[in-house]
Amino acid sequence: DLAALLAHDWPGNIRELANVLERATIVSAGVTLEVEALGLRGRPPAHASAEPPAEADATGPFPSFVDNERDYLRAALERTGGKVYGVDGAAALVGLKPTTLLSRLKRLGLR
Repeated sequence: DLAALLAHDWPGNIRELANVLERATIVSAGVTLEVEALGLRGRPPAHASAEPPAEADATGPFPSFVDNERDYLRAALERTGGKVYGVDGAAALVGLKPTTLLSRLKRLGLR
């Protein structure tokens, strides 16, 4: 489990790590954290693929808000061909000011 935590790309930084540890605390039985149940093993870094993750089943790990936001904005960029500004840009598509979208993309590690 420690290897999975160390190998995971932490684009959400300490907040994402804290959320993962909190979820592990909730779902784990006994005194040992069961990080494997959270689906970190074999998970590629967020920037490795533009493909959205497969839907988790009702008993699987629940994606974090940061993961959902990253996937949503990545899909908006793909739909607009990477264009941020303008009426046909990603900012207009998701209902944000272009500068706000750019700051969120930077925070999430998306280009």
